[in-house]
Amino acid sequence: MRKPVRYGIISTASIVPRFVHGMNLTNSGHVTAIGSRDLSKAEKLAADLNIPASYGSYEAVIDNPNVDALYIPLVNSMHYEYAKKALLNNKHVLVEKPFVLHKDQALELAEIAEERKLFLSEAVKTPFLPVYGKIKRIIAEETYGKIHFMEFRQSYTGGSYTEGWNTQKEAGGGVLYGNEAYFFHMAEYLGGRVQSVNGCASFSNPDHAEDQCALSAILEGNIIAALSVSQKVLFNNGLTIRFDKARIEIPDYWKASKACVYQNDELIETIEYECRYEFVYELTHYNECILNGLVFSPLTPVSSSARYIGYCEDLYRSFKK
Repeated sequence: MRKPVRYGIISTASIVPRFVHGMNLTNSGHVTAIGSRDLSKAEKLAADLNIPASYGSYEAVIDNPNVDALYIPLVNSMHYEYAKKALLNNKHVLVEKPFVLHKDQALELAEIAEERKLFLSEAVKTPFLPVYGKIKRIIAEETYGKIHFMEFRQSYTGGSYTEGWNTQKEAGGGVLYGNEAYFFHMAEYLGGRVQSVNGCASFSNPDHAEDQCALSAILEGNIIAALSVSQKVLFNNGLTIRFDKARIEIPDYWKASKACVYQNDELIETIEYECRYEFVYELTHYNECILNGLVFSPLTPVSSSARYIGYCEDLYRSFKK
């Protein structure tokens, strides 16, 4: 019997209960410690989620000998600092998206992970959802001809992503950093390597981060992938994949369990896979990577995350022109 991976969490962000629930379903990992700068918050969440240890600092979690791996869902601008601290303390690291804010930071962390033989990855759930296994087969087998165009759509006009640090440039807020990982990882997972990227963004408040963006990427094979994100208006969230002979519609593609195939606007096939809980699939994969001694995930390698952040840096420079 292999011992499960023991995780520490630094943050009491709203995503933490979902992470813990997903981890509990894996049977290959569990959470042993949580930390916050506010000890009372850590203690309350530890009690609610049955986490054995709670601390009033992030460093105490990193130093805990009963922690093998660290999960980092902090403010975006803090990801690099604490991922580096954890790696230097010989902990495996799983970082919420966006991985970091600068390409050189990602490459530095990757180098440390390789030197110390520690697992490191951005936490991205979409490629691991069961429904995409079938869609990948459809693409590979050219069931409906060749793939030509993918349109990713995400919109929200309220909630935590539209307030607080998520609106602050210096904190790494904004809709691009909030959504780039889903877009780039999935575009390459389904269509192939990105060749070039262009985009634009709107700023309702010039002192805040962008609240809308639109990107277009050319993939190998002349496939186009487009991303539209808005905090100003709501639209039909999802992913549309267009082939020679059909299109596939995937509602809420980042947590999908269903896809619909249309020919000439007529529904001809429904693809459904039970999604027990969206986090369980990625966390099972990352636990297996750690238990098998891998440094990087074959599906969400840090080299890819670094490239994507590099694209974002180029885009932000173009937004300022």
